[in-house]
Amino acid sequence: MHQVIVAGRQRDSREVMAALQGAGVLHIVPLDAEGFETGPLGGAAADERRNTERLLARTESTLGELGAVRGTGRGAVAPLPPEGEWAARVEEVAQPASALGAREGELQADLDTQGAYGEVVRVLARLAGGVDQSRRLALLTFTVGAPEELRGVEDALRADLGDRFALASDRVNERVVAGALAVPRADREKARAALSRARVGELRLPGRFDAMPVGAVQAEFERIARENPGALDQIRAEKRRLADAHGPALFAIRDALADRVAIDEARSQSARGKYGFVLQGYVPDEGLGAFRAAMDAMKGRALYEVQPVDEHHAEAVPVKLRNNSYVRNFEFLLNISDPPRYGTFDPSWVVAVFFPLFFGFVVADIGFGLLFLIASLWMLARSRRGESLPVGLLGTTLDPGTLYQVGYVLRTMSLWSILWGVLTGEFFGNVLEKLHVFYYNPDLIRNLWGVPFSPATLERLTEEKHLSGLIPILFPRTLPEFSITVLLICLGLGIVFLFWAWGLRAQLSLKHRHMHHFWEAAGILGGMVGLVSLAFVSQAGRDFGALGNLGDWRVLLMIAGFVVFLLGVVLARAPLMLIEILSQGGFIISFTRLFAVGVAAAILANLATDVGWGLGGTLPVIGPILGVLVGFVVHAFLFALTILGHIMQPLRLMWVEYLNPTGYFQESGPRYQPFARHLK
Repeated sequence: MHQVIVAGRQRDSREVMAALQGAGVLHIVPLDAEGFETGPLGGAAADERRNTERLLARTESTLGELGAVRGTGRGAVAPLPPEGEWAARVEEVAQPASALGAREGELQADLDTQGAYGEVVRVLARLAGGVDQSRRLALLTFTVGAPEELRGVEDALRADLGDRFALASDRVNERVVAGALAVPRADREKARAALSRARVGELRLPGRFDAMPVGAVQAEFERIARENPGALDQIRAEKRRLADAHGPALFAIRDALADRVAIDEARSQSARGKYGFVLQGYVPDEGLGAFRAAMDAMKGRALYEVQPVDEHHAEAVPVKLRNNSYVRNFEFLLNISDPPRYGTFDPSWVVAVFFPLFFGFVVADIGFGLLFLIASLWMLARSRRGESLPVGLLGTTLDPGTLYQVGYVLRTMSLWSILWGVLTGEFFGNVLEKLHVFYYNPDLIRNLWGVPFSPATLERLTEEKHLSGLIPILFPRTLPEFSITVLLICLGLGIVFLFWAWGLRAQLSLKHRHMHHFWEAAGILGGMVGLVSLAFVSQAGRDFGALGNLGDWRVLLMIAGFVVFLLGVVLARAPLMLIEILSQGGFIISFTRLFAVGVAAAILANLATDVGWGLGGTLPVIGPILGVLVGFVVHAFLFALTILGHIMQPLRLMWVEYLNPTGYFQESGPRYQPFARHLK
């Protein structure tokens, strides 16, 4: 990344900004210089910007009212009309578009009202029998949920009005009963009070329909149902015609106006004098050519200076991540914070490699992996068609670009799940074990992992006929004898990742000469060496007497580690490191989540399969069908119950246990946002 300074004459500032906007590589940062004007534009420039923004808003609202989409009509791109015609061209379309939109809203509102109240009004009009036209009688309408509620209404009316009322009712549908009440006009308020006391509200229709007699409303609803759909079709056809005829030109005007507003915003971030301006920004290495070409075209109007940024003072330097196409699809998983500060470590590739691997390690089931694969392929196909995906559970909608990334990540996760499923021999639990596709080979497991099977396990596997098949299971994670092996693998991952994270912290701190953080990282590394050595020497606390054997090199390594830790506490002047070192031990142990969550899910999956399999052997014909159905239901329930943990636990190990020690969340920088032309 390079820092650039651009200076020029004030009268040429708009042309210079337009040239930089065309290059599309400059990240502008506000410049505050003593003796110069900074911040929003003033005077005539401010008035001009307000007028531009007003016309831009008018153009965008017109495009929205027409439902115009770029690329439709007479062509995707239309020549930009002369600037003097922009306002007239927009108004030429805006006025009829606004009128059509207002009329469409009225017709649609009437149609919605008819759809909501049509059945009730039809029943009420029949019950009224013309009473709503009477000058002496008042008609009150209401609805209740059940005919039994009418008894309370009648009792309340009789208490207040005696026999001076007539009540008729009929069922509208299974959930609604409509009622029509006729009373003398003088008793209207008493009747309303009686309905209120019976906890029944008078039916009030929305808008203009409330003041109309119910018979007239019924006639109007019939007309609306008959005429409005055709009228709406005509209006929408006219809107499409306007969009086809004027949409491309309006899009061209909208883009030009948006570019002009962006130029004014860029000018507001410069330092301005009466005759000149100064602009500051950053350009990535690969964008220097485009930047120089744009500025060379402004020769005589502006000057510029380019110099490499100082990585040691890069807090304000924008960050542009440079990853390959595979890793770029995983970058959104780190968007919970700003990108890492310029000159530090980008962990995107670590997440791209280890998150799907850890997820596959937890799931490790061919069947579930295939389900994820099907879902991911559906997402990818939908995104390629340019379709979005509403996610009601999260209250959001994934646009095609984000949907592609999610599908890509899910596909990678599914492939790792299938691969680990082949190693564990799991397909919706132990289905393929029961079908003798996968089997246990005790000699192979003992030779490969050094884990012998107990007599009880051998007896059970022999009884269940799991010792013969086509493909040997290489990673039998559900066997009790193998649990210690899986646990040690997870602890080993924790040790590697924590040493890696703090090693990165030490290396970056030393590179940027942040000695406080360097000694903190060095001390934590020494302390973790001491803790790990202590655990190995004492056999996880079973033999503390071995810690006194100074002839054991591991004891000497432990002592050296704790000495470095104490040295780090002193030089970093951070006594709280005494507590921090304990939390790092907890972070290492946190990696056993991969073991606990994965094995628990596998045991539950085996249970679901065993339930269905056992039921399938009870009856000759119906048993297998019931077994499959019950197994499917139990699998679906357990899968829904555990899937969140399958995703969140590997992500937590990346976000918390690994990234926290590296300082990723503490040392962030602004995201690179180039000043470029507007195009939607």
